[in-house]
Amino acid sequence: MPSGRYVCNDKIHPAVTQARRLTAVEYQNAISDLFDGRLTPSTNYPGSAGKSVTGFSTEAVLNDIGTGGAEQLMFAAEDVALQLPAALAQMTPCATSAPNESCVNTFLDVYGTRAYRRLLSAAERTELLDEYRAGVASGASFTESMAMLVDHLLQMPQFLYVAEGAAGTGRPLNGYELASRLSFMLTDSIPDDALLAAAPSLTDPATLTAQATRLLASTKANTTIARFFREWTGTTQVAPADKNQVAFPFFDAAYAQSMNQSFDRFVVDQVRSQGTLRTLLRSTDAFVDSTMASFFGVTAPPQGQWAKVSLDGQRYSGVVTQPAMMASLAHESETSFVFRGRFIRKHLLCENLGTPPADAQSIFGSLPLPPNPTGKDISAVVVARPECSGCHALMNPAGLAFEQFDAVGRYRTSYSSGKTIDPSGVLPSVGARPGVAAHDLSFADQTSMMEQLTNEPLVADCLATQVFRFTFSRMETPADACAIQAIGDALTASGGTLSQAIMAMTTTDAFTHRSDL
Repeated sequence: MPSGRYVCNDKIHPAVTQARRLTAVEYQNAISDLFDGRLTPSTNYPGSAGKSVTGFSTEAVLNDIGTGGAEQLMFAAEDVALQLPAALAQMTPCATSAPNESCVNTFLDVYGTRAYRRLLSAAERTELLDEYRAGVASGASFTESMAMLVDHLLQMPQFLYVAEGAAGTGRPLNGYELASRLSFMLTDSIPDDALLAAAPSLTDPATLTAQATRLLASTKANTTIARFFREWTGTTQVAPADKNQVAFPFFDAAYAQSMNQSFDRFVVDQVRSQGTLRTLLRSTDAFVDSTMASFFGVTAPPQGQWAKVSLDGQRYSGVVTQPAMMASLAHESETSFVFRGRFIRKHLLCENLGTPPADAQSIFGSLPLPPNPTGKDISAVVVARPECSGCHALMNPAGLAFEQFDAVGRYRTSYSSGKTIDPSGVLPSVGARPGVAAHDLSFADQTSMMEQLTNEPLVADCLATQVFRFTFSRMETPADACAIQAIGDALTASGGTLSQAIMAMTTTDAFTHRSDL
């Protein structure tokens, strides 16, 4: 690896992938797309459980069936299937004109292919036909028998799991596997009909790129783009219950909804408007409706409309000072320099911070703090503890730079005690890379810190890593270095363009090939 670069043209570098169940979001989208919106997804479908390692919700372990999950999957399938009789004539006209097995096969040609994301095998088709036949034999009507078929279809692993055929030490994906990968990566759903039609040709790089470009440009990609940035940054869907209503009585459901939409509009606009890593981290843009205009103190657009405005560049800096992100990385009433600092070190610089001591909360509760402590007062006491200093000396300075944003993301210059907030500091040991020593980064405030971090090569490397983790729902290994390097190279070549980083992922060996080992 001369000069810190990996040699990647020596061989094909496939990625190890693991079968995983559809997330609740993917399931909702898949049911809607599978049946053209005519059938409603079930609320019985099991959600995710556990703590994510990557930060992304598609990790296999988070979507294990778990206790009671199989029963929930059965109930979810029944909920959808029971809606079929009322919609079947619209979905398959022959259900009215010629309700027979030929019509069942016509139904499977469309909806079976969509559900399995490929052509059905003869055995799969027979299995589904047998469900229909069993219904007819029991005296059920055509539509009732078709509902039984759909009930079975929606409980099959071919629908419920994102899975690919065995690969051994490595093989190229076939076109249908590529279609599925591409669609779930960019739209959190099953392939649309155009992608399925193109699937036999997706092994051609030009066709794959054309379809990736089409999907990324579609409005369906907006929610997936927003999910990527939300999960990377730890930005949740903030709700009034997350905040102390005594401290923030104005923070109601409408306020939370506007704040969440403002974040999503910002990150989607960054990708749609050819934004770069620099603009993502340093833009003064914000999206406001009348609620968020009041929040920022800017002129409001007409009622019910949104507008892009420019904020004070001495206060605001891209995605990291978006109110929804600042509110997510905070407690009910107070800020959290730990949450905010951890984002900088762990998710923007991709550093491994380790795990806190098991008794971290009890240690914090017993700290001897001065009256009305500032963030820096608290941090100093924490860092003074030997068992805490290793991680907190790295995290806290970055988090303290954002103390001028309260627990709902409002800008302020002083604490409720009246003490002035000092956002300056020194971020230690930044930027260590192969052949490059770490250095300390001194900053006057949050915008000064972000300006310097934007120029750190390690931040671009980390974004490339985050795109990889998002795509493959797992942490990277040394075997994945070439894929991540290719994404980083695309970022560099495009001047940091975010959409190019996403597109670059789809052209790597890791995306077009897989391995079991």
